[in-house]
Amino acid sequence: MSISLRQGGLADLEAVYQLNRENFSEYWSRESLFSALESGYDLLLCEAECQVVGYLLSLTVLDEIQIMQIAVFSDYRRQGIASRMTAALAESLTAADHHVCAMTLEVRQSNHAARKLYAGLDFEEVGYRKKYYAPDINGNREDAILMTRYL
Repeated sequence: MSISLRQGGLADLEAVYQLNRENFSEYWSRESLFSALESGYDLLLCEAECQVVGYLLSLTVLDEIQIMQIAVFSDYRRQGIASRMTAALAESLTAADHHVCAMTLEVRQSNHAARKLYAGLDFEEVGYRKKYYAPDINGNREDAILMTRYL
């Protein structure tokens, strides 16, 4: 499979929205995604066969990149796409001699696969956000693990 990475923008909003809905129970609305892109969030896309199959949405705040979302179309999971997008983001910061010194993200405490993925990309678990996620159908709220990769 041949995949490529490229910067995304407002023209990619519908594809990102569809991936967002597929990947997250608490997905963002089109309006929220539009607002994020318009206000300066960065969007990295992964394409295969002329189709968007993954994205990484991030925001630079002072000297830190906050990874807001990483999503991969279900048929393309477990093929290294999330790793490749995250690595490309880190490499672009290093190559540009950027002022950014860390990348951070939150992940559900129960999402062991994602935690393992990020640990393999040199992210460290540095804290947690108690009851961060919206309640599930039983009213339980899950903690988020805060992970950081220092550049």
